[in-house]
Amino acid sequence: MKMFGTKILLSSCIFLVAIQQACADYDAGKSAYLAKDYVKAMMEFEPVALKGDQRAQHILGMMYDEGQGVKQDYAQAAQWYAKAAEQGNQGSQYNLGVMYSRGEGVKRDMGAAAKWFQVAAEKGHRLSQFAIGRLYAQGQGVKADQKIASGWYLKAAKQGDDKAQLIVGRNYIEGVGLHKDEKTGADWVRKSADQGHYKAQYAMGLLYEHGVGVVMDFAKAYKWYALASEQNHIGAQQALSRIAKRLKPTDMTKIKKTIDSWKPRKN
Repeated sequence: MKMFGTKILLSSCIFLVAIQQACADYDAGKSAYLAKDYVKAMMEFEPVALKGDQRAQHILGMMYDEGQGVKQDYAQAAQWYAKAAEQGNQGSQYNLGVMYSRGEGVKRDMGAAAKWFQVAAEKGHRLSQFAIGRLYAQGQGVKADQKIASGWYLKAAKQGDDKAQLIVGRNYIEGVGLHKDEKTGADWVRKSADQGHYKAQYAMGLLYEHGVGVVMDFAKAYKWYALASEQNHIGAQQALSRIAKRLKPTDMTKIKKTIDSWKPRKN
């Protein structure tokens, strides 16, 4: 019994030393990667990845994906992502889903893309929640279902995803997959616009111009059109002259001060 206990302890010590060495190698790789010494990073990460470290596997996937320290190779990237994804790495699950959706390094397979997006989305991965929402909205890899799509978009929106916030806002306003609620829709569009999403800014201009979900206000419409216009939104640029005709010179002075002081914020 004593020998058995000693053997277990010895094995535990060997395992601990191996873990410590793997962590040291990973940290060395991470330092080299952050310093953009990709060749050294590859040398440090690869042995650790081959031993099963999902963090190193994910980064190797990214390096092959981007051609960092190695020749760009989507097939190798997909293989490393797959190894990490199978171990639960959410970043790799998302990236692998993207590769299946584009047919990069693997045969294009929207069903496989949906599978990996779903796995990561269920764990709270924001980008995957948006991605699987889009697949349900478009009926790619899964049966089209606007209610399910809106549910996933809403989860991503609550995590601050500006694109998801805009879509959730539109879906509330139009009653697509969600109960029609123009005020709630406008609130979500504003969250996206506040982060600087130019399409959401244009949408806010439209909402204020026509009084949808908000009280009609041409000054606020002009403000949002102007902000979107600064990001080269053609529709917003065309709307400015139309709205300007409805405003007084004194209104324009106040609005321009508001625009000059405006800064995007994160939700």
